[in-house]
Amino acid sequence: MKKMRLLRLFLLVAVLSFAALSTRAVIAQDKITINFKSHDYPPREKIDREIIAQFEKDNPNITVNYTIGPGDDSQYVPQILTALAGDAAPDMFNILTFLVPDLISSGAVAPLDSKAMGYASDKALTDLYLPGRLTDFTGADGKLYALPTEVGNYSLFVNGDLFKKAGLDPVKDAPKTWEDLLKIAPKLTVKDASGNITQRAFDFAYPLPNEIVGGGLAYGGMAYQLGGTYFNKDKTAATVNTAAWVKTYTFIRDYAKQFGGPALEPSSIGFYEGNVAMVISGAWYSEIIRQNNAKLMDSVTTAPFPRWAKEDGLVNDTGSLMYDYGIFVNSKADPKVQAAAWKLINALTSKPDRYYKEALLMQPRKALLDDKDVMGNSFATMFINDMVGNSFLPVFQNGGESGGIFDRALQRILLEGMDPQKSLDKANDEMTALLKSK
Repeated sequence: MKKMRLLRLFLLVAVLSFAALSTRAVIAQDKITINFKSHDYPPREKIDREIIAQFEKDNPNITVNYTIGPGDDSQYVPQILTALAGDAAPDMFNILTFLVPDLISSGAVAPLDSKAMGYASDKALTDLYLPGRLTDFTGADGKLYALPTEVGNYSLFVNGDLFKKAGLDPVKDAPKTWEDLLKIAPKLTVKDASGNITQRAFDFAYPLPNEIVGGGLAYGGMAYQLGGTYFNKDKTAATVNTAAWVKTYTFIRDYAKQFGGPALEPSSIGFYEGNVAMVISGAWYSEIIRQNNAKLMDSVTTAPFPRWAKEDGLVNDTGSLMYDYGIFVNSKADPKVQAAAWKLINALTSKPDRYYKEALLMQPRKALLDDKDVMGNSFATMFINDMVGNSFLPVFQNGGESGGIFDRALQRILLEGMDPQKSLDKANDEMTALLKSK
């Protein structure tokens, strides 16, 4: 009997030991690390990190390596694309929508997994969003590949103190049209004894190394106001050398010659330093101002993106073009990592009120616009009102390369003195070649 009891005890210990080893093996096997990369915007980063920290507490088997891309999108986007091409991309990443067709067609990104996110179906998830706001993230196969982390536009920031010093009212005298801008620019431009500009009324966002604001949304919006498009209906030929585009780029050239230009520091920096009276940017720019010159925010007001006057050929009474960012999952990531990434994406897109209140970033969920406490007296409400009817930055195959085409067109005009029509003819050829390339 004694031997039998010892034998049973031995077997029990063996079973328990094996179970413990098996449990440890399962736990070790289920340990997951997600490499997540996003573009550089400090207010977003703060919220992301807090949500990620809570996510890791709720999911102790998951670790998130969260890194921020270098500089602005001109640096960050090529880095992501290079990493994808070299099989070194993060498991999930946040990036501009105009790259969606390239990402999907190349097989670089995985379709959305609503069940991994905790939803009963795709419809249960998509019903949370404003109608049409997920179209840009949907492939030709009808599948959804990402969720928007930010949708936005550009409007006008005004330095009220500089307006008042010039005898102008920052609200009443903020330019409603591009012609209005030309009228008040002389009053807000200050030069030294040698004729050098020391204070600018306004300046466009030129393709400069330290410029944090992209000019494309403004230039494209100005052309769209005049009826300009990027390409024909079937996307076989570009249309960026038409009268609408020429008029836009001619205006930019003429304004730069008289009131500013790319030889001066980026206007987004000049504005928060207090020597540029107006600048075009997104609602998020207010946080950049606050970080660099908090006192200035007391005098800052915003106004709608200027329009062309009807007599100048206004066709679409809209503001700048709009943009969105989406958060994607790398299709080459391990399936378990992909599932965990979608779970994390759900956490990052389920608190639109936080991103709106704390970082002025709008995730287009119905609940956000229905939240009166959030929308009531928000600084960003003006931007939302200015979105009505606006066109989005176009999404098309190889669209990620289009920004360089427009930068080069502007540089030829401003730095080389090329005629706008000739420069845009060249840009149009480049765009058409881009549309035809596979």
